[in-house]
Formats: sequence, structure tokens, C-alpha cells
Amino acid sequence: MKAQTLPTQRAENLLYALFDAAGDGCHVMTASAGVSTAVVPFHNTGNRTYLGHGIELADVVETTSLTLVGGPCGIVLRTNEEEGTSRAWGWHLDGDTATPLTAGELRRAYSTEWLTGAPLPQEPGLHYDDAPHLSLI
Repeated sequence: MKAQTLPTQRAENLLYALFDAAGDGCHVMTASAGVSTAVVPFHNTGNRTYLGHGIELADVVETTSLTLVGGPCGIVLRTNEEEGTSRAWGWHLDGDTATPLTAGELRRAYSTEWLTGAPLPQEPGLHYDDAPHLSLI
């Protein structure tokens, strides 16, 4: 029987996997489970990840772990690209498994109002890509 991963370790594993997958540039990770949301802006340059002045990784891990405690959640990684454009990847996270979403699945999620199911307009300059596999262990 596999041991259960602690929420803080799950959050740390997720964050490091996203930092690695994101590549260079300015990014924002959003994790949502029900009404709980964690938002983590970060910047990658070479092999370094910067969280911003005065932001500690331990605080980011704690905030993210509180979101992950609630069971399955959605993860979106958004990358600022050329002026006025951005790219988004998404995953469904359940336990220690991050299931990559296709561009179409993420586009449908982004274009639907989560409370009512009503369609939302396409956000200008936002492009959806198939998410890569993340290793969370």
C-alpha cells in the first residue's frame, strides 16, 4: 500500500514540477479546489526561479498546500509571451497524479462560467496548449 503524501509535500512537488516545466519567462500558477485558490506568480531565468521580493518558498508551499487539501483540483499555468499574448496549460490534480489537459479541454474550462455554465467570451491574446506530463513524486 502506497503511503499518503502530506499536503505540504504535495504542494512542494507540484511547485517544483511546474517551475521545471514552465521554462524561462514570467508565469502565474493558479490552483483551484472549490472556493479555495492559490495564486503563485514566478519568473524563471536559466536554472533559477524567482518568487518576488520578500516572498518565501515556505509561505508559497503553505498557501498552496491549503488549496490541495480539499481533494481534486484544477491547475493552470499561464505564461506571458509577446506583448499582449499569453499561453496557458492546465492539469487536473488528484492525489499525487497530475493529468494533463488538452488545449481544447482547457479552452472549454476557460470559456465557461463555473457557477452557471454560461459561455464566456474568448480572452484576446490567450492561447491554449496541450499540457506536458508532470512528475509529482
